Amino acid sequence: MRTKPITWLEISSSAIRHNIRQFQKVLTNKTELMAVVKSNAYGHGMVEVARIAQKAGVKWLGTVNLDEALELRQAGIKTRILVFSYFHPDKLVEAVKKNITLTVYNYSAAREISLIAKKLHQTAKVHFKVDTGTSRLGARPEHALDLVKKINSLPNIQIEGIFSHLADSENPNQKFTNQQIDAFKKLITKLEEQGIYILIKHIACSAATLLNKRSYFNLVRIGISLYGLWSVEKDGSHVRKLYKQFSLRPALSWYTTIIQVKELPVGTFIGYGCTYRTLKRTKLAIIPVGYWEGFDRRLSNCGEVLIQGQRCPVRGRICMNLTMVEVTHLKNVKAGELVTLIGQDGQEMISAEDIAEKIDTINYEVIARINPLLPRLFT
Repeated sequence: MRTKPITWLEISSSAIRHNIRQFQKVLTNKTELMAVVKSNAYGHGMVEVARIAQKAGVKWLGTVNLDEALELRQAGIKTRILVFSYFHPDKLVEAVKKNITLTVYNYSAAREISLIAKKLHQTAKVHFKVDTGTSRLGARPEHALDLVKKINSLPNIQIEGIFSHLADSENPNQKFTNQQIDAFKKLITKLEEQGIYILIKHIACSAATLLNKRSYFNLVRIGISLYGLWSVEKDGSHVRKLYKQFSLRPALSWYTTIIQVKELPVGTFIGYGCTYRTLKRTKLAIIPVGYWEGFDRRLSNCGEVLIQGQRCPVRGRICMNLTMVEVTHLKNVKAGELVTLIGQDGQEMISAEDIAEKIDTINYEVIARINPLLPRLFT
């Protein structure tokens, strides 16, 4: 008999499938969808999300590094995989053998891939990354033309794709995004004038896919919205004006259980630094999550959890593995009761956006920093 975990996440497979279908309806038949599963699928569980996407007909998966891509292959994932960022040279043989597509933006890396592929008597497919304005990885457009031509001359390597990354795609004002798209298109035109035709072209992320059809080429990369969260705004109301039937369903819920309940007299300090002192007789519940588990320390004295369908405030500083919440207003509360950190309990709900607003960050960080060692139960 399986023991129920004390702290766990529940991931809704149906919500992820729903979100995939929503984007598939938006896209034209000429544009494929890539599911971005990097960083443990934004905290959701990379391998299981990849399996869901594969079954839903998604043609591409995106990972941040080669180790993630190899883990997917080890788990039996057959879908095409693009590694966005970095890879260790010692693992290039595995990458080529297992049909993993790597990103290149300089000649030395491309040459190394070419040499490995030649030894293996295979052709390695790569995507070339252009920096059109984010100033992260990628070759600047003014250097890209000569670099692509140089890489193209290498044996056993094919530049199958070309892509860039948008810096301001969430902004309703798409001026900078359009400038980046124009720079990308200009480079593609120059390449084609030189007789270099690259099969796959992509620049759109979740936000651009919803806000800017000019960003469509023949592949779009869906990240945060794959998991039912809005990159554009908290509730997606602007997007729904453009797409009347479009909706997202959050896939992640996060739960724990009370491990102790105690009564405190008036004037009792709670937690490290004595940052909270009781003003009345107070009932306190101790829960076994803290900043190691990913419950952000910035929620100290301002965060909330749900117990018995009611909001319960965090009291004192969040510890490494424990948090104290006030439950004075609850009846018959006891150890072993369910606590909702993210998700719905009755009529009340705490979302990743709610937490992000309290700690002045974005929903991406809230979910991506949940400890990957915590059990993810797919429903």
